[in-house]
Amino acid sequence: MLRHIVAIAVFAASISAFVSTPTNAADKMTLRTVTDGVYMMENGRGSSNSTFVVTKEGVLVLDFDIRTADQVLAAIRKKTDKPVRYLVSSHSAGDHSTGAMHFQADKPIYIAHKNQVRDLFMQEGKEFARRTEERQSYKGKKLVRPTLGFEKSLTLYMGGLTFQIRHEGHGHSTGDTTIYIPQKRVFLAGDILDTEIHPGQGSSGESSYSKVSGWIKIIDNITARNLPVDTFVPGHGPVHVNRGIADLQEQKRYFVVMRNEVAKRIKQGKSPSQIYRELKKNMPKEFAHYRRSSRLRNFIKRFWHQLHDRGL
Repeated sequence: MLRHIVAIAVFAASISAFVSTPTNAADKMTLRTVTDGVYMMENGRGSSNSTFVVTKEGVLVLDFDIRTADQVLAAIRKKTDKPVRYLVSSHSAGDHSTGAMHFQADKPIYIAHKNQVRDLFMQEGKEFARRTEERQSYKGKKLVRPTLGFEKSLTLYMGGLTFQIRHEGHGHSTGDTTIYIPQKRVFLAGDILDTEIHPGQGSSGESSYSKVSGWIKIIDNITARNLPVDTFVPGHGPVHVNRGIADLQEQKRYFVVMRNEVAKRIKQGKSPSQIYRELKKNMPKEFAHYRRSSRLRNFIKRFWHQLHDRGL
């Protein structure tokens, strides 16, 4: 059953390619149990996670990369014979939204915020087509786009569970979408939350659109709702079961501390590359263990431009 739907008619479509290739070993997904019936597939190299929720009536999946969604489906089949009824993407970046083709045998409804729908028909759609020509991991793959769009929020009821799907605003992306499952005390945060890894800069095709001030505001808004949550499930990085709000608080501290570090160096007249070298060598202690320094480089550029040109 669906409620609070602001519908947009969206046609399922696909872009064809050529021959299939096996999954890259670096993209191996590992099953993690969040709580009874809720599972996260963690990507071994720190790329996007996928989360699925098993109910007596069917399965909901959040986020699916074309390169790894077959592993997610295989894990689901080991847990249940119920069909995948709903697919939800947290935003339109390819590592979260392009793997719907792997679930089509179950004929699920693919749900996305209206901004994601636009991106998947425009920037990300063009990027996917380019990848099918240039990358072996995309050969033989099809881009299946959303079948249902929403504007502010949408509530699903399935198998005794409530799935509160919400557009949180413009932070990591223009379509940041979360799912709260009150009966499980679990909050699926998408890329609003990355753990033990430098946060990624949201992009679709050649367009980058992370807004750090908006990202901080989203975290503050979620915190202010005082939801009874045991576990926030991240879009990237390991899940910290039963850590509660602490993960979100750490994510906000990262932005505030790193913003201040970048701002200090801007006043000293330093370039993004100079700031990156300094911070990579002398990372604040709390974040020194974070992986994927390449993301740090991109984020410093984003910090630099937003502070230097417009302010945060």
